[in-house]
Amino acid sequence: MTIADRLASTSVSTLDLSRHVTVSPDTSVSDSVGTMSQADLSCALVVDGDMLVGIFTQRDVLLRAIGRPSTWSRPIQSEMSRSVRTMTDSDTVADGLEIMVDWWVRNVPVLKGDSRLAGNLSFYTVMKLMAESLASRIDQSEPHTEHGLSFIDFTGLNMSPPVIVNLEEPVSHAAHHMRARGIGSVLVADARGHLAGIVTEFDLLTKVGCEHPDPSVLRVKQVMSEPVALSPRSSIADGIREIADQGHSHVPLVAESGKPAGTASFRDVAAYVEAILDALD
Repeated sequence: MTIADRLASTSVSTLDLSRHVTVSPDTSVSDSVGTMSQADLSCALVVDGDMLVGIFTQRDVLLRAIGRPSTWSRPIQSEMSRSVRTMTDSDTVADGLEIMVDWWVRNVPVLKGDSRLAGNLSFYTVMKLMAESLASRIDQSEPHTEHGLSFIDFTGLNMSPPVIVNLEEPVSHAAHHMRARGIGSVLVADARGHLAGIVTEFDLLTKVGCEHPDPSVLRVKQVMSEPVALSPRSSIADGIREIADQGHSHVPLVAESGKPAGTASFRDVAAYVEAILDALD
């Protein structure tokens, strides 16, 4: 069985769908963000009873909560996304990956046949399944997908140049770059221009959240994560393993000089895998 076959034959009902928190529609934005942060999870599903009515993710935290105290006391139903792409628990991982790529999302709520909430398919769960498949080196007689993942490096992807901030810049500047460019992370460079860290939407969720009414008083160095970086010549398979091992949706790429060369995101990797699967159809 190839990775492509495994993705297409694995029902999401057999996977861990617990990577989310649930909140009621009248829960405040502040309490919802706090619940997400305490659980160390990036997705809140808004439910009325056991029926899904919306979703609020780390991207929403960046866009609607960071540096915006006026929204904190509002009910989450006024800030959540109501148009939610969902799947059923009889669908496959390949179906979920297609939704993630087509709709630029990292979480797909899963519904039972009667439309009650069954859980959430997260990017991490998809990457973990692919990493496990790569580790088991399944069916080497049909290496189509595995070959593309193991022998193509990140220089073969059409990634944008990295957005770089310095250690002493205010967090508000990093958040502005992320909002303005529609990206989920910025890389942090030291005085020599070498990679020093990464600030992601998840860092802003867990380290800023609704705790700081003015993120301009915080410095990037206070909220950044210390990165485990890869070389641009690392394979796509290395990126999958790193995302699965660390649980991060962004992996910094660093040149031999030590300077930032780019960022490999879950979206980049997922789009490449989806392209391979389409080519095999």
